[in-house]
Amino acid sequence: MFIFITPSLAATQISVKEGDSLVKEAIKAIYKDPNKAIASGLSIYHNQAFSKQTRTNALIVVSTAYTSKRDYQKALDYVIKANEFSSQLDNKKLQIEILFKTGILYQQLKIYDKAIEYMEDVEKRCLEYPDRDVVGGTLASSYLVKGFVYKDNLNCDIAIEFFDKGLKEYERLGNYNHNRSIGYYNKGNCQILLSENANAKESFNKSIELANIENASSLVSFAEKGMAEVHTLEGKYQESVFLLQSALEKSKNVGDLVLNLGIYKGLFENYLALNNWSEYQKYYELFLKTQLEIKKSERNSVSVSIIENSKNLNAELDGIQSKFKNRIYVIVLIVLTFILVVIFIEIKNKKAIKVLQQKIESTQSIKPSINIK
Repeated sequence: MFIFITPSLAATQISVKEGDSLVKEAIKAIYKDPNKAIASGLSIYHNQAFSKQTRTNALIVVSTAYTSKRDYQKALDYVIKANEFSSQLDNKKLQIEILFKTGILYQQLKIYDKAIEYMEDVEKRCLEYPDRDVVGGTLASSYLVKGFVYKDNLNCDIAIEFFDKGLKEYERLGNYNHNRSIGYYNKGNCQILLSENANAKESFNKSIELANIENASSLVSFAEKGMAEVHTLEGKYQESVFLLQSALEKSKNVGDLVLNLGIYKGLFENYLALNNWSEYQKYYELFLKTQLEIKKSERNSVSVSIIENSKNLNAELDGIQSKFKNRIYVIVLIVLTFILVVIFIEIKNKKAIKVLQQKIESTQSIKPSINIK
């Protein structure tokens, strides 16, 4: 038995180790080549030789990759599938991660109250988790998402507070260069809105530095686009064009429509300022074409948003109806109990009265034995 069992255990260990390694490689591809990340994630998920936990992690990778492509409908489909698949596992850390991913999708679908609700739940669970370092990355990311929500609502002062809180947690843990790059980029965007151009440049430079460490093309492109915007505000149009062309080259394989839209917008505006009409026309047409594609994607996202809101409302309605039914049942039970008690007391009283009447009748029927003169 030992001879046969030992190779089997070794094979399982190798499978788990190999799966985790493949998941890590797929994660690295998310911001460089999301299609590759999706293919790798699905390949891992469909391979039943890997553990359920590894396959669940692969589904999360697929969802995140679709998110990076702004395909929120598919991203939501896969995170829901990951949630269903993980229900078979007793893994609190994984459940926290899936809650976090779901919250991000609500933020990107602009259902901000649900996004904050999920992030509050994630933060609470992370702070209650026995080993803070194990879930520290997710905790830091939840702070960033809160920052995104406040940034989207043009409350940049509060947003920067959450970005700093998240970045501080990442720095405490070490590594997390991808997420730190995202944090600094969004902080830089807020600083532009607050007219803090010098601070914005510092944030974008830090974002580029961290993204280059991980060879994350899309993140470098985002940061270069942000830096180009600062140059445009300062009237340095040629420097801005140089950075935007660099960002465009790096984002070729990314397929991020929002990133491309921002780059095209920056290019046609800067070429207009430089009186380069042919380049202005070229990038303005690309801008309009990409804008149309985004509107189509947003319509799908709105459809998903409506469906999700409908599900939430139906769930709330079911809950209210369930509570109402329970209360009706309780009231009916109390009324029936009261009626039964009254009937029982009435029957008991009637019996007691009958017994007394019988005693009275018995007493009255007895003749006196002494004659009174």
